[in-house]
Amino acid sequence: MMSGNANITEVITLLTPSELVGIDLRGGVAIVIDVLRGSSTITEALKNGASKIIPAGEIEEARALADEWPTGEYLLCAERNAIRVDGFNLGNSPFEYDPETVSGKDLIYSSTNCSKALIASYEADRVLVGTFNNISAVMESVGMVNRVFLICAGKMGRFALEDTVCAGMFVNEFLRDTSHEVALNDASRVAKLLFDFYHRDILKLLRESAHGNYLLTLGLDRDLEFVGQVDSERIVPELSLDKTYFFSTYIPKASGEEQPKSATKEPVVRTAAIAFEPNIDKFEIREVTSD
Repeated sequence: MMSGNANITEVITLLTPSELVGIDLRGGVAIVIDVLRGSSTITEALKNGASKIIPAGEIEEARALADEWPTGEYLLCAERNAIRVDGFNLGNSPFEYDPETVSGKDLIYSSTNCSKALIASYEADRVLVGTFNNISAVMESVGMVNRVFLICAGKMGRFALEDTVCAGMFVNEFLRDTSHEVALNDASRVAKLLFDFYHRDILKLLRESAHGNYLLTLGLDRDLEFVGQVDSERIVPELSLDKTYFFSTYIPKASGEEQPKSATKEPVVRTAAIAFEPNIDKFEIREVTSD
């Protein structure tokens, strides 16, 4: 992949938003990753014509924001533990955010994990939303910056396997994309190892993760299949300059594609091609069994 990231000198992975305490994000680009399912849901909503996404950390905050919004111009979107909150219009499945429902609407969005991670990242110069679906487009959007922060939403404040593997995929691509040495923190190295282990079967990863297994018990198999698609989207959600909402940037492929009506910034044309080339010469991951 050649995406104009030649200036990157450091990739820092945070396995949960709580690790942001004491971290100075200024001067860097933050990529917030919530594989199950916030990143894909936000991306799908913007692709299907939502005007903007306004994150709210808590349910009460979402309701308060709605009280200030013009009637008929917004939808209240919230879930807790993967279940839509009573009285809200939508939950957190990407399949709920179809064009007929979200086109032209402002979405006030609160989720168990993603919205809090987004808000915690606001100090960064730019905040992007990334996942397996839009990894090439996000890579191309990062631009000429020195430091990138991969912020995993986690699950209820704890480590989430699927977010970490996705972060490892980003680490893998940043390393492939530069000819010089890139500094990695320990979490980035671990994320890369996990990606090397799982890269051939992302759906298997999702099914084996604790969060993915929980969604399967709710009958949300389709959601796992959707969020596990690599490079299925060219939309990159990005935080507005006034840090109040997320809008969509459309990144066309090199061959050229028609820009969706939902895109709200001028497209940036760069070439991209995802390739999986795990390098595990120095590390191994073995199954360990106890006696």
